[in-house]
Amino acid sequence: METASQEQLEALRAALADLPRRRSQALPALHEVDHVYGYLDTAALEEVARWIHMPRAELFAVATSYTEFRWTPLASDAVRVCRGLSCRIAAGDAAPDGEDHECMFLCAAADREPITARGDGRLEGSLDDSVFDAARMLVPGGQSRVTVRRSTDPPDWRGWQTATRLSPSDALGLVERAGLLGRGGAYFPVHLKWGGAVDASARNGQPYLVANGEEGEPGTFKDRWLMESDPQRILEGIRIACYVLGAAHAYWYINGMADRSAAAAQSAIADAQTAGLLDGLTVEIRRGAGGYVCGEESVILESIEGRRAVPRLKPPYPTERGLWGRPTAINSVETLANLPDIFEYGPDWFREVGGESTPGTKLIQLSGAFRNRGVIEMPLGTPVSEIIELAEPSEALAGVTMGGPSGGFLAPEHFDTPIAPGAMDGHGALLGAGGIIGIPQSFGIERALQVWAEYNANESCGKCTPCREGSGRMAEALANGNWTDVDALIPLITAGSLCGLGQMAANPITSARHQFGGSVV
Repeated sequence: METASQEQLEALRAALADLPRRRSQALPALHEVDHVYGYLDTAALEEVARWIHMPRAELFAVATSYTEFRWTPLASDAVRVCRGLSCRIAAGDAAPDGEDHECMFLCAAADREPITARGDGRLEGSLDDSVFDAARMLVPGGQSRVTVRRSTDPPDWRGWQTATRLSPSDALGLVERAGLLGRGGAYFPVHLKWGGAVDASARNGQPYLVANGEEGEPGTFKDRWLMESDPQRILEGIRIACYVLGAAHAYWYINGMADRSAAAAQSAIADAQTAGLLDGLTVEIRRGAGGYVCGEESVILESIEGRRAVPRLKPPYPTERGLWGRPTAINSVETLANLPDIFEYGPDWFREVGGESTPGTKLIQLSGAFRNRGVIEMPLGTPVSEIIELAEPSEALAGVTMGGPSGGFLAPEHFDTPIAPGAMDGHGALLGAGGIIGIPQSFGIERALQVWAEYNANESCGKCTPCREGSGRMAEALANGNWTDVDALIPLITAGSLCGLGQMAANPITSARHQFGGSVV
């Protein structure tokens, strides 16, 4: 009779047989190991290395660069407790027993206690449906554009139908007239990104598109909301983008914990294929495997190619040389979700809300000390105070944090600041991906600062010394109240780090000092 380990090995071999034997399948193969074993078994990794023709040392280096994978099995009675900022606020001074887990991205469901997963199953399968119901609430009072479901059975892509009546260059011009900015956090003009990739294609080959659904920033969950509630909207946006770019292959990159999002995306692709809407286009789902740095666009490229999850040097930028040296446009799923309506209703309709240079709406995610938590769609330029009023603080707020661990704070006297790309107050308060966490006075700004500093230290990929060493020392200095060391570390980390995680790790500190003055040293 075969042993359990032999049965697992045979199951892994059967799964690997469906994967092409090349390095780019390293991450999908690691996920197969994780699915079969529940962790990364050493002998199983050697099987993977042989299958994809990759040196074992390199495969192990890839595997260890992701934070989601385990190297030992979970016990059947395991308890995993979310330690994200929203869950820390919900827990108050209580510290439930269990294994610490970085943000589970169910922030809106955290109410009086942190999100807790029990058992040895996959994270989302270990949680009740009621948790997801609470985590995916739509807060009333906002706009209804991107949050209006477009999906039909069979899919009816009216925006795509309009796009096909235009040449790719005319379609690009329509996006330019709409003034669509990326919604992932950088807010780069979409037409410039696409235009750069199209221009580079004459030199470097046919472009790729990457739909970024990694969403690895604590306090954010709008991409999961979109992928789970209306994946056809995103897929239609992918189709339009690929038409403009002249791309025949797109990757839909989805966070490794987001099983529901991945299942919804896979179903949407199957339905669109059946309807003949993807003829000539391959849309391939790739799963991340944890790590804040995986949201950085060049890290996604490394991940898809089967390399370690660390950032690339720039230039060249992805639009010049991205996946396998070919031009690659990387857009967040929220960005892509805006395209169907822009093409169906036109650029002027899109510009009816928002500002002249920042048209349209933004999905905002509310968690922390609010009664109404979830996703709300608001025009760019809306004062934060209006959003907070709709969210209804559950207790007196010390302030709010925006832009996650790379963002900043707003004090109550500055809640009239409008949401906008870039540094909203000139001193570090960022809209970012749109997460707003209410920090109650009972929790305090100093504790929030410490949570962000610890998160940045834990999530450093380790590639560059300033971030690898400096972020940990800064978290320790903050914990000890050693502001002399904090001040010495800030310029070293900011100027010397390779990617945005290190470059902006001190942003919460400088922002808090500006917003709260003497109450934060």
